[in-house]
Amino acid sequence: MVTTGIVQLVSLILAALALLMGAYLLVIGKRPWRGEEQQRVAPRVRLLGLSYMLVFGSAMIQIVTQPTGIEAEALGGLMVLGGVIVIVVVLLEARASRRSAI
Repeated sequence: MVTTGIVQLVSLILAALALLMGAYLLVIGKRPWRGEEQQRVAPRVRLLGLSYMLVFGSAMIQIVTQPTGIEAEALGGLMVLGGVIVIVVVLLEARASRRSAI
């Protein structure tokens, strides 16, 4: 029982950090790991922030409330939507890198 609580607490803390990173990407729109100064922010960076918020926000809600039934399905749907957004962002990033290579 204590081990489950510790795992849930660690998961909640990690999800909160990812949620903050998603908010940073959505609001500020810069990727801190790139170290580049951009005048214009690519929309795909903001999409990535939105996906972080959807996935990890839903995870935090599931950890805290442990929903069942329709509520759990709705949260799962939000997580899937966040995953689809990540796939779109990866495809857009690959497309942009191919264009810059030409």
